[in-house]
Amino acid sequence: MRRLSLSLVGIVAAWLLIDFWRLWTPSLITLFGQAAETPPEIMGAFALAVMAAPLVVVAFVSRPAPVLAAWLLIAAFAVRIVTRMNPVGGDVQLYGSSIGVLLVVAVLCLCAGALGRTLVPSVFVGVAVSTATHAMLGGYGAVWRSDAWDIGLLIVQAVLLAFAVRGASDAPREPVSPRTAVLLLPTLLLVLLALGNVGRASTIDTVWGPSVVVIGTGATAVVALLPSPRQRPWIAAALLVASLAVSLLVEVDRAGFEGSLTPWALIAFAVGPAAAARMLLFAGPGHSVRLSALGAGIGSVIWTALFFAYYAGYDLGYRADLVIVVAAVAMAAWVLAYRAGGEMSDADERAAERRMDDSGARAVAGVAVGAVAATAVALVAPFVTVPTVDARPAAADDELSVTAYNVRMGYGLDGRFDPIAVAEQIRSSGAHVVLLSEVDRGWLLNGGQDQLSILARMLDMRVVFGPAADPVWGDAILTDLPMSDASSTKYPMFDALTGAAYTSATVTWDGKDVSVIATHLQPDGNETDATDRQAALFADAITSADSPVIAGGDLNTTRGSAAWATLMASGAEDAFADASEKAQIDHLLLSGMSVTDAEVVESHLSDHPMITATVK
Repeated sequence: MRRLSLSLVGIVAAWLLIDFWRLWTPSLITLFGQAAETPPEIMGAFALAVMAAPLVVVAFVSRPAPVLAAWLLIAAFAVRIVTRMNPVGGDVQLYGSSIGVLLVVAVLCLCAGALGRTLVPSVFVGVAVSTATHAMLGGYGAVWRSDAWDIGLLIVQAVLLAFAVRGASDAPREPVSPRTAVLLLPTLLLVLLALGNVGRASTIDTVWGPSVVVIGTGATAVVALLPSPRQRPWIAAALLVASLAVSLLVEVDRAGFEGSLTPWALIAFAVGPAAAARMLLFAGPGHSVRLSALGAGIGSVIWTALFFAYYAGYDLGYRADLVIVVAAVAMAAWVLAYRAGGEMSDADERAAERRMDDSGARAVAGVAVGAVAATAVALVAPFVTVPTVDARPAAADDELSVTAYNVRMGYGLDGRFDPIAVAEQIRSSGAHVVLLSEVDRGWLLNGGQDQLSILARMLDMRVVFGPAADPVWGDAILTDLPMSDASSTKYPMFDALTGAAYTSATVTWDGKDVSVIATHLQPDGNETDATDRQAALFADAITSADSPVIAGGDLNTTRGSAAWATLMASGAEDAFADASEKAQIDHLLLSGMSVTDAEVVESHLSDHPMITATVK
């Protein structure tokens, strides 16, 4: 009877694959996709080619090949080092991360044909390690850093990889169930997208939210090590679907912020990943190395289809979140059909009944202790691991600097995520009130970074976030002034393809209350109609304020348009009316205040300029 244990190859592969995904998926959008300039079908075809290429490798594998998997993992780690040493993003980032993803997916395909029962717990231990380290880094991904924390994690990965190669020949050398193999990568997508997402959880609470996610993924690693379940598979299936539904479909008005994630999602983060792992274990053992390896490759194709089907919803106007929930229902039904179909032989039943030996018990205990320790560290580490930029001067009594900036989810024209440079640019403006558009707090498409929490810590500013497209993507206000009466209101869709909202707060400056309103107006398929109607509601918000107003953001509106006329009819003044240089669609509007200086700052850090005005 083979003992239940862990495979370092599987652990490192999962950790390294998530690292590459954090680098690769935003590179697809910003570099290959050129921010929607490349036709989406071409971008999708490229991504599919990368994720499907491992099928070519595993098609010729007829025997377990854990040693080959280990050497491919070494090659992938070498690629990780190359991308880490690349300071300019661009093609090296795009194609390097593509090669890294291809190699590690091939490793997991080979693992599906060689690791047997150890595959699922090994992969989920890797997920738990990746999630815990991401939380410890404050949601600022290691692949985008060039500091001691990044180097330290690379050293840990290198040490684990060395032991993985050394012990590869001792792998179980038996295939996992073909159904488990097919569902492995799609299940990882569900977990990373909605349940094991540090950024998503931080929208509920920046400290306790990520900690719950760390607890949930740590518990998953422990649960996956327990003996394979035999009865009531519907419980795990129901818990997974319910957890995804709560995390993705349920939006609430929380403390005046419409479209927010419900606090009940914390329970989903705690139990959902474990339910996913247990569901994978219901599929039974495998019998064919090639079939299991090919199954994992087919799963990578399904991963790509689900990934693009989800995020395409934000551009095409359908409910993207329903895609994931429906996919989870289909996956659960496939597993339940296997159990209900009587496919398990007597030998399979005996294999499922095997008891955990001392080695397995030690593995469970070790993973449990590690999960507890990781949770404790994740509570405090972000206050140390996220750097701060130089201190700002105190706000003057007679003049106030304000900045509006579409930060493009944190990605510059070179495709790199560089929050330090963005924070320094904002600090250099001298702004004490900052209106941000296109703020991302956890889209896997953008690497799963919580951009807002990172900037708030770097700038040491108070923050208000207003959900727009979904609970983790929207607008924000940052300030170092006293702030109160914060809220966010979503616009009706008005046939716009992406949801929009306006976020407001009251800041106290020079003893006076000033209303601050940030928004990002969104066009519809006709480019203007939805923007015009959103502009009318935004204008109403300006005129309804009881104090002087600073309003603006990416308004997708040019001077002289119908939407611009609506905004000017509110009585607001264009802060850049007398400026020699004017931004095209980003604007700052004032009511009850006057501008003394205005500047448009072009930068490679976004595809929008940063606009700054000094008012009194």
